Amino acid sequence: MAALARRLVVYAVAVVSLAAAPAFGQLTSFGDPTSQGPISGWTVTPGMMVSRTYDDNVLLRAPEDPKVEDSITIINPRADLSFHGQRGEFSLRYNGAFLMYQQSNGLNSFDQQGGIGGRRRMSKRNTVFFSANAQRAPTTELLQFVGVPYMRVGSFTDDISGGLDTIVNKRMSITMGAHFQQVDFDQNAFSTLLYGGYGIGANLGLRERLSTRTTLTVDYDFQRANIGSQEDIFNVQHAIAGLDYQMSENVHVFAAGGASRLDVGSFGAPRTAPSFRLGLSDHYRSTVIDLGFSRSYVPSFGYGGAMQNQEASASIKMPFTRRVYMQAVASYRKDDALVFSAPELKAIWAQVAVGYTARSWIRIEGYYASTHQTVATLTPGVFGDALMSHDQIGVQVVASKPVRIH
Repeated sequence: MAALARRLVVYAVAVVSLAAAPAFGQLTSFGDPTSQGPISGWTVTPGMMVSRTYDDNVLLRAPEDPKVEDSITIINPRADLSFHGQRGEFSLRYNGAFLMYQQSNGLNSFDQQGGIGGRRRMSKRNTVFFSANAQRAPTTELLQFVGVPYMRVGSFTDDISGGLDTIVNKRMSITMGAHFQQVDFDQNAFSTLLYGGYGIGANLGLRERLSTRTTLTVDYDFQRANIGSQEDIFNVQHAIAGLDYQMSENVHVFAAGGASRLDVGSFGAPRTAPSFRLGLSDHYRSTVIDLGFSRSYVPSFGYGGAMQNQEASASIKMPFTRRVYMQAVASYRKDDALVFSAPELKAIWAQVAVGYTARSWIRIEGYYASTHQTVATLTPGVFGDALMSHDQIGVQVVASKPVRIH
């Protein structure tokens, strides 16, 4: 216990100094902390989450505007169909949520998300992979887009990716891939600065094991983004190299640095800036701690067109007893517009849950979630900052059990 306490003190200091990177989600279950590995063959996993939540700002309004508080009942059916075999794996996922407000009945919604993915080993050296996902949400907060203010506007996103993993030799592997994403926002009085659009790109990654503990990493990514109805085109490239180091059996660290380049066509000269990522993961018995930080250029489907994005994140999963556990995640994001004159965005998001495993297939969790976003004005000191503050507290029951299909 003394050793674990010392580690937690060290990581608490690291979290304060790093802040944290954005995590998806609101009203989400953290998942089963005692989940087992995949079962061979076909498996179907039906699930259900029922939640009761108090929300102090259901309309996501700024502090100077009148806030609307309400209690929300959420019924969240979900299902997963998966296959695990000697040469490959496949999964099909669906998640739907009925949100029923006690007083603001006009906000009632049915939100959906789903996905499909798989891997197939074609030979001893080559494995192909693919994934496709889609999600519909009633707010921009739930999708956590870069450079997008959090507001109550219906949002839709879908993405497709695929590629090839190749083992060159005993020490080196290469990954090649391509990806496509599109984003669309509902139109209302609050969505004039939400452009939407799509992006298409490719990536190349190299991993070479230098020793039993150290791996060289090299990554390159190119994305061409078409932003908004005016079809503004932005090309973003990242090239980064670094090292992954296994400090011990339980502790893994990584660091990489390079450059990001933004080409904006007729909007100005190309820009180049440092790009990097850092991280640490520690598995101490049943406790898992992860820290991360990154900085790069990123296309924005909100105002600004392209952003210099900085993100930091911290998470912990820790059991107290065989049945009682705690999980928490915190994040920080800063987005600075690079092309068009637009306010700086800062967001802090945190969620903590304490759970009880009543059975192997059912859990009861109490949770608290908080989101704060600052939108800086273009003329500091004139109007001040527009800040969105959003807090939720609730309890949820999660049931999920895999069933083998013979």
